[in-house]
Amino acid sequence: MRKHLSAALLAVCAVLIIPALAAAQPVKRDFNATFPHASALCAKVAAGDTPKRLAGSVDKIKAACGTLHTSFDGAGTTFTATATPLRDQALAALTTLRATCKQARADHNPAACKTARKSTRATIKGLRSQVRHAAKSYHEAIRGARKAFWTTIKGLRGADGIKADKTDGPDPSVTLPSDAQVEKA
Repeated sequence: MRKHLSAALLAVCAVLIIPALAAAQPVKRDFNATFPHASALCAKVAAGDTPKRLAGSVDKIKAACGTLHTSFDGAGTTFTATATPLRDQALAALTTLRATCKQARADHNPAACKTARKSTRATIKGLRSQVRHAAKSYHEAIRGARKAFWTTIKGLRGADGIKADKTDGPDPSVTLPSDAQVEKA
């Protein structure tokens, strides 16, 4: 009976854990995932497998693909350059909070920890807002690059049946400390 119960509990845990692990995988934010149709067209043209109806426009397509790649890389680099220092500031604020609360516990001064926790929460909230703004700027850059690419491609003779990308792709991400982490400090 005990073996059956253990097996049943193990099965239930597996059913609950596997989806959680799958959801924990980072979102793929690469060129192909962001621009699936554009990347497929660019790859075909680069491999010399240009659609026949676009055969006279290879150089224009290659130039548009190069511009799209450059814009995508630039948007990602800008986001990373903006978000990384914000993440570092949030982690530093959390580290300082932990040290402050450790000292406050040693000094039997819970009010000091409470005050530091409130201040840290406000700091991280402000940093999250800045990260959201950076992500918004990233998406605006991606939208502009996508629109320019497809305006160029759709302006070519023979491009009528080519399917354009419609979405912005996954959000760029940076991990800031959560409110739960602040509360645990």
